[in-house]
Amino acid sequence: MNNDELLKKIAGLSPEQKEMLLKRLGYASAKGAGNQNKPEKEELQLPDCFSCDPGNPGSLNISFREAKAADPPEGYVQVKALAASLNYRDLMIAMGQYPEAPGVPSNMGSDYAGVVTRVGPGVSGIKEGDEVIALSAGTFIDGKVQPGSHFINVFNLSQLQVVPKPHGLSFEEAAAVPTVFLTAFSGLIRLANIAEGESVLIHTATGGVGLAALEIAEWRKAGIYATAGSPEKREFLIKRGIVHPMDSRSVLFGEEIMKLTRGRGVDVVLNTLSGDGMMKGLEILAPFGRFIQIDKKDIAKNTLLPMGIFSKGITFSVLDISLYLVQPRRLKEQLTEIAGLFNSGLFKPIPCVTYPVRQLKEALTAMSRSKHIGKLVLTYP
Repeated sequence: MNNDELLKKIAGLSPEQKEMLLKRLGYASAKGAGNQNKPEKEELQLPDCFSCDPGNPGSLNISFREAKAADPPEGYVQVKALAASLNYRDLMIAMGQYPEAPGVPSNMGSDYAGVVTRVGPGVSGIKEGDEVIALSAGTFIDGKVQPGSHFINVFNLSQLQVVPKPHGLSFEEAAAVPTVFLTAFSGLIRLANIAEGESVLIHTATGGVGLAALEIAEWRKAGIYATAGSPEKREFLIKRGIVHPMDSRSVLFGEEIMKLTRGRGVDVVLNTLSGDGMMKGLEILAPFGRFIQIDKKDIAKNTLLPMGIFSKGITFSVLDISLYLVQPRRLKEQLTEIAGLFNSGLFKPIPCVTYPVRQLKEALTAMSRSKHIGKLVLTYP
């Protein structure tokens, strides 16, 4: 189940089912206590190195426990996190709905900003005290990712998984960069090679990937079309400068695109939709169009594609940035380029809503309601 599928599943719940979900997340009814959104007053004393325990799947009975900070091995560095951003995969892991890859534990927390505290042998270009951003799968001990290192605050990872933090960004803004900008950059630049004057359709454009894609498309001077899932989010896009944002929860965007482009279609689709939405996106591609698939539902279902749709010379590419952990030099190369574009002022940080890490439960609950724009970010003491 991917991000878009999770959103659709939550949106399709009845009022009673939504009420039940909120109770499972530990929140009182909206008809009940008026302090349901207030943070807990109790201060939790955290150890120097800690990780989160989400409790039983779906319970979000969040607790924190002491973790192990081993010396980084050769080629590795140790980072102390000051901020970490949430992705929908984190909510899915907490709810017990994320399919675990064979041999690779699924840890909540992947996007971090922090300070290098130790450097292993053979590391070059990184020293203690450097401020960095990192894409992590969890802390490495004895060459293996450790299970249960959810949102760990001190962790080891390869020197190829970290780059210097863009100097103009706060730690909170920097923690929102890795996954969403790598996804949008890899899709629009590496795979689609979008050029000035071409057009792109960005689905669910108020999410982290969508907002990163807007930055990249504007940098490349492309014509932009966008969808979002609520009137409030479409209003945000209008204020952001997007003309005529469309509904991502209806396939009517296809007819609107063809009218807006006078029957030509768009050159690139950055796709987060599944089923009929995916097929409609393929249909509205212009000749030699590029379709970048970042949704995983149809891949998991082994959905078939009618070959006749490729008669316009279009290309279909699938993007899964977790594969960069298999080829980390590509990860390092692109993340370095992205950080440089921030340093040059060509990219701007995306909106963030911050929570202290002690309020992880509240942050995950806010994510389940899918009303936020941009990224949710945890701050560390």
